[in-house]
Amino acid sequence: MAHSISVKIPKAIEVQNSDVIVVVRVDGEKLGTLTMSLGSIDWLPKGKKSGKKSEIQKTWTEFAALMESAR
Repeated sequence: MAHSISVKIPKAIEVQNSDVIVVVRVDGEKLGTLTMSLGSIDWLPKGKKSGKKSEIQKTWTEFAALMESAR
């Protein structure tokens, strides 16, 4: 199972007005898209259209708590 991750960084590394978009692939098949912005981190599973109902959105505080609880 080979993972492939491509990152689209619009300008600088510091996220301000443009989101950082990461496309995640497993064995060449798209698993989903991770979008990082100032206010949140969003996961859009493959085959879903962008929109609040399709995306899994967490504030950075919620995301940190989720990661801490996964230990």
